[in-house]
Amino acid sequence: MKKYLISTESLHLISGTLLVLSGVLAYFGSGIEMFLSWVIFGAMFISMSDIGENEMSEDKKNHYKHSVRRIFGYVGTIFSLVLFLYYFLNI
Repeated sequence: MKKYLISTESLHLISGTLLVLSGVLAYFGSGIEMFLSWVIFGAMFISMSDIGENEMSEDKKNHYKHSVRRIFGYVGTIFSLVLFLYYFLNI
């Protein structure tokens, strides 16, 4: 069975949490609109975090669609971290 260092569910949870925290930090610099936008977007990421990767068959895990999902999971996590650091360092 294929095991990943970081599951897609964990990537979504990390991304969502960082986006919510970015929204909190954005509130102090950009106001309520950016706060609400980032918190809503982060909450959507968190709600997507359970895609059932642990229950997937090997065929589904090896399918290109799952590879794309994992790649964008990493992209979302990395850029969420960058966004969080941007707001954190510019308070």
